[in-house]
Amino acid sequence: MRRLIFTLLLILAGYVGYMYFFGKGDDKAQAQVIVTETRDLGRAVGDFLRNQKDKYDDGEFDRLIDKVSSSLEKLKSGSGQKDEQVKDDLRKLQTELKQVDPSKLNDENRKALQKLIDDVDVQLKQ
Repeated sequence: MRRLIFTLLLILAGYVGYMYFFGKGDDKAQAQVIVTETRDLGRAVGDFLRNQKDKYDDGEFDRLIDKVSSSLEKLKSGSGQKDEQVKDDLRKLQTELKQVDPSKLNDENRKALQKLIDDVDVQLKQ
């Protein structure tokens, strides 16, 4: 299936390239529009990925870890029985924590993330 999609994309790119260079009239104009829009899309995706990397570098995920840590401390300090709603919140929190890519974090934050995951596991087992 993947090979079929790749082949179709390759044929499509070849056709657009042919029309871009050797097309006549409307075909050449349409090919130029496709190439321009594809180039703009590529730049937009590159800018988006660069922005996400900058968020990692600027510490947005450090703030996320701090926020999760403070929320977990509030849950730990709460008195009384933990009901199903709190456990559901902890499960959601655990899922979000496991989605953070540890390879993008520095060593200190990687350890903090692992500690938070372990703390959430302990709270869920109680």
